[in-house]
Amino acid sequence: MGKVQYHVVGAAWTAVLAVPAALLALALAAFLDLYAAELANALMAALRADWQTFASTRWPELAGMVIGQLLLMAIILMGGVKALAGKPEAA
Repeated sequence: MGKVQYHVVGAAWTAVLAVPAALLALALAAFLDLYAAELANALMAALRADWQTFASTRWPELAGMVIGQLLLMAIILMGGVKALAGKPEAA
């Protein structure tokens, strides 16, 4: 009896997860059908953009993001090493 109960619960959870995913897929298909031409035009405009000029004016922002991400990764790695060594952080 217990095995049947697990199958019923598994089928119910599958349906609970599958129905919203199917509805989302249908909504995305309808959206793409309505706006496919506009999306294609926007993609082609982005591919034709002058990325070198854009990057040359925005390089400080890009450098700041890269440096910030490296700093965050260093903090996470140092904290992980302390946690693995069993040293509690001082509060």
